Amino acid sequence: MVGNEKIKLYYVRGGTSSGVIIQKKDLPEDRESIERIAREIFGVPRSSCQPPDEYQIEGIGKGKSTSNKLFIIDVNIEDKMVCSTFIQLENISSRVSWDVNCGNMTTAIPLVLDDLGLMDVINHNEKITIHNTNTNKIIYCSLPKNGGENKLCKIPGVYHRYPEIDISFKNPEASTTNALFPTGKKTDNINGKSITCIDAVIPMVIMRAEDFGLSGMESKAEMSEKHRVLNEIEEIRVKAGVLMGIKNKSGANMTEDEIRESITVPKISLISQGGDGYDISAFYLTPKEIHNSIAVSGGVCLSYACYISNTVASQIYCNADVRVKHFSGISEFGVVDSDGEIEIYTKRNAQIYISGDFYLYDT
Repeated sequence: MVGNEKIKLYYVRGGTSSGVIIQKKDLPEDRESIERIAREIFGVPRSSCQPPDEYQIEGIGKGKSTSNKLFIIDVNIEDKMVCSTFIQLENISSRVSWDVNCGNMTTAIPLVLDDLGLMDVINHNEKITIHNTNTNKIIYCSLPKNGGENKLCKIPGVYHRYPEIDISFKNPEASTTNALFPTGKKTDNINGKSITCIDAVIPMVIMRAEDFGLSGMESKAEMSEKHRVLNEIEEIRVKAGVLMGIKNKSGANMTEDEIRESITVPKISLISQGGDGYDISAFYLTPKEIHNSIAVSGGVCLSYACYISNTVASQIYCNADVRVKHFSGISEFGVVDSDGEIEIYTKRNAQIYISGDFYLYDT
């Protein structure tokens, strides 16, 4: 497309992530065209030949992975269901990932549906059902209201109050791999470090901060300067990803090189003992960046690991309700087990920045 083509979208924030939500009917059918449009919207390199621009001046991205996110939604009024497909872009490359879901950005979907006048049409028992196509999993969201007005709340990492979104993940096991514990073990040993490889909403590698000489009280700036530690963590992540049997686009197991290049899988959580007002402390890597807080998906995965005995996480804290301390504050997660049917819940807030047309000039 060359010229003043335009596409309808919502520019939103969900939790501590931001990006766009586009209805499926407003996009081309093929992935290649969707990826070209996504690159132009966010202002990331459109090919491997283009150098990255840290300011993303040609688009609306903010220079970090948590702001380069896109959701495609397809509303089925008859079945009272929303299908969501998540796309992650990287600001420093033209890579586009369709591999995982984003819990934070998911929480912006109810606000968009409400703005479209569809929330009341598809809700059931005050909840909407979202089927995420990346993971083939079901998510429930509610948009609490008081007297017809959105209920507002604050969350760590977001200073002001915005509409509250309650979100829960049903049976989140094996979202990307073939099992909750894809290596067949609750703990493994790589490079002399005890780790847990778990796949709940996302595949994640959980390790103890102290095993890397960390206290768990370091600031994000301090962590960013620990290059030797980060390199050591990266090597373990790559080897763990191979052990987990994470698949590439062709359906084959990802190689070490493919995992090293991946902008989405597996994530990393470095955990340490709890303290006053929190149960466990976590540094969360996305995996190429150190997260400012903890993603919804990462928190859900970690809380599930805390619920199950004999994982690296539950050896530090074992309970169904978990208060996780991170760089921005404390987030709460909970696990409900009803005769083997698992639901993991948390709370976020979200906002719509703007809705309208994005103009495409040279896609």
